[in-house]
Amino acid sequence: MIMGASCQSVRANGRDIDVEIFTPSIGVGPWSGVLLLHELFGLTANVRSDARHLAQSGYLVLAPNLYTDSMSRYCMKMFFTKDALANRDGSGPTQEIHHCLDMLKKHPSCNGKLGMVGMWLTGGFVLQMACRDDMLAPVVYHHSNGLIDGGLPKSQHAHVKHTIQGHFAEGDRICPKSRVNTLKKALGDKLEVNYYDNIGHGIRSAFRYTPQSDEAWNRTLEFFSQHL
Repeated sequence: MIMGASCQSVRANGRDIDVEIFTPSIGVGPWSGVLLLHELFGLTANVRSDARHLAQSGYLVLAPNLYTDSMSRYCMKMFFTKDALANRDGSGPTQEIHHCLDMLKKHPSCNGKLGMVGMWLTGGFVLQMACRDDMLAPVVYHHSNGLIDGGLPKSQHAHVKHTIQGHFAEGDRICPKSRVNTLKKALGDKLEVNYYDNIGHGIRSAFRYTPQSDEAWNRTLEFFSQHL
């Protein structure tokens, strides 16, 4: 048992995904829900720390372990399939995120309002989930999948429902400014762009203990407070 979390599983895409649910210790709920997706390094202590902080801030948090059965198989799916490279909705991994969000929304302690955070490997999922009517507060910390049209197919641009808050590093070579600019041009006011100087890829991991990372996280909390 992870301190502060209950453990369950969700059936999606032909497999069972382990999830950890962090419940606020204050108030009686129901609470707005936040889906917190780990990056390439998996469901680390850093991710769980962010989940606990979100719960302490009054959100019901679901943190799935996308590497439940095989880290290497998941990475292969994400980086080398046509659907993943194009970040197309309907691909297996994308449907898994839909299932996780549906599970969170149906949780008896959730009030139906949804936000999410994705980064690096999972950042592209945020762009897709922003097309859902119930995704009120999508937050992306850079993104590596979705190499076409800035990370979201042109056919999806008009389907983004609510503003996406984006956090990007000036020195990021994996998610360069050219990709962010392409996405901003396509989405306009639907993408809030925040850049951070003197750091690179991994705002909440490699550069976690920096003022820039703290600033990005505080902006995330403010965004959730406004929209959830």
